[in-house]
Order: sequence, then C-alpha cells, then structure tokens
Amino acid sequence: MNDFQEQAKNWLRNVVKQNPDKIKAGVEKAGDLIDKQTGGKYAEKVDSVQQKVGTFVDKQTTEEPGQAAQADQTPADTTSESTTAGTAEPDRPADRSTSSPVDGPAN
Repeated sequence: MNDFQEQAKNWLRNVVKQNPDKIKAGVEKAGDLIDKQTGGKYAEKVDSVQQKVGTFVDKQTTEEPGQAAQADQTPADTTSESTTAGTAEPDRPADRSTSSPVDGPAN
C-alpha cells in the first residue's frame, strides 16, 4: 500500500472512532431510503450491509490504539519510508492532486 493509501485508511479509521453513532445513523438512514425507493426489493441486501457496517464500526471503536495498525501491516509496509511531500493535517490524508478548484488545471 502506498503512503497516500495508508494515510487515507488511517484518517478514515480515526473518523470512524470519533463518530461511530453518526456513521451508523447515516448508514441506517441511507438504507431506509434505498428500501423506500426500491419498494423493499433489496431489503435483505441493504439490511446485511447495514449490519456489517455496524459490526465494523463497533470493532474499530473497541480496538486498542495501534492494534489495528499492526494487524494491517505487511512486511513491505514496515520497510517503506514515509514521505513528507503533500503533508496535510495530521488526521487527514494529503491532497495529491495537481490542480486546485480555485487555480484550475495545472499546465
């Protein structure tokens, strides 16, 4: 996994840990909307996804700090060097885009 992907994964993990109730509520609300729009045609699949997300969120919020990071690392991850290019806020992934919505595309 490259550095950007690792930063994104860690940022998302932190978001889940800080807002588990909001994430669960959002998934429930989205699932209910899908059920309403499809007339319940996919209710079993939607319910399954809602349950899996809830289980995942619960798992992420009960893990010890550092435990998840160690479990996800492979030998290649432990030997790679971190880069500081494109550093963003500590809890947000770096923006690797070459253009900005304000500046327009880079030439």
